[in-house]
Amino acid sequence: MKERGRRWSYAAGLGAVGLAFLLPMLWLFSVSLKTKAGVYAYPPRWLPPEASLDNYAFVLARTEVPWYLLNSFKVALAATLATLLLGVPAAYVLSRERVRARTPLLTGLLALQMVSPMVLLVPLYGLIARLRLLDTHAGLVLVYAAVQLPFTIVVLKSFFDALPPSLLEAARLDGASRARVLGRVALPLVGPGLGATATFNLAWYWAEFALALVLLDSQGHFTIPVGLFSFQSGYETDWQLVAAASFIGLLPVIATFVLLQRFFVSGLTAGAVKG
Repeated sequence: MKERGRRWSYAAGLGAVGLAFLLPMLWLFSVSLKTKAGVYAYPPRWLPPEASLDNYAFVLARTEVPWYLLNSFKVALAATLATLLLGVPAAYVLSRERVRARTPLLTGLLALQMVSPMVLLVPLYGLIARLRLLDTHAGLVLVYAAVQLPFTIVVLKSFFDALPPSLLEAARLDGASRARVLGRVALPLVGPGLGATATFNLAWYWAEFALALVLLDSQGHFTIPVGLFSFQSGYETDWQLVAAASFIGLLPVIATFVLLQRFFVSGLTAGAVKG
């Protein structure tokens, strides 16, 4: 009986947390279905009588939102690939190879992970300007990969730490090189962790606003967060259009989590057990 009560309280807690995350998205969707007058109607209604998809049709056909989505997709995918290409070998070496000053390196990575990118806006802007990569997706990808690399290395190292050492040593005894052991043995075993890390990075890159706002100038290069910011006016803002565009921008992230949830959940639990 006590176990059943504990289970119900656990389920109720999860339901409350889920509802707290779900309600803002439901309200955003509700606003996106309203007319301009319906947005300011009192009392507010979850499902307005004049609900329609006209705002979505307007946003997709008569604004730059599809272009913003394409830019975000290219930037997020390229930055995720760049981060993994650099982070996977670094994490494997720190986990499985004899590295001098391993502890100071890990401490430095953890310290860098705790530094907000906002603190680095001015030096990052100067560096990208000297490289002549301002207002380019290449410059944004370079900055994104650099910012998320410490997080990626630290997280992936925990997954490599959980691999049985005997398995990797057996592959080395069979004549496999370090690169072959990493690619053929270690990576398939940490696949769920790799998927979880990639999902975290994709979500961060997709939603990042401040760095993109500073490094991108032309509207044709805007990602979806910066593009949504440009919807706001100093005099009047059509919030129903902003809501529709925002909900469209949420859909790729939601779809990514739904499609990769198996790898995501497995990755979150796989690194918790060592050996």
